[in-house]
Amino acid sequence: MNIFLAKLPSILAFLVGAMSIVAGGMVMRGWRPGYNILSWLPVYNFVVGLLTLIPAYLLWVGGRYATAASIIIFALHATILILLLVVFHGQAASQSIGAMSFRVVMWIVILALLWFRR
Repeated sequence: MNIFLAKLPSILAFLVGAMSIVAGGMVMRGWRPGYNILSWLPVYNFVVGLLTLIPAYLLWVGGRYATAASIIIFALHATILILLLVVFHGQAASQSIGAMSFRVVMWIVILALLWFRR
């Protein structure tokens, strides 16, 4: 059970990153989900989804910069969520806000797991 708890942050980070890659990639390839899409948001989702694989790997191997990389990804998502809520209020689809909120919550869970593991 300890091994599972040790690897859980990495697994969660990988899953969140993979979901972002798939969602951003599908929209960038032309899929239209039926709601308003901010033109830059799928690119952000795809790129940061790829970048999320870095902390996922570092968390898996116990890398020195795993926590710092995780905080950076969390901060990126939190910043974009705030932008969606404040600057792009009324333009961003509720689905986009929900997806970004999900990412922020997942990174809070990942960081909490790291904190409790210490």
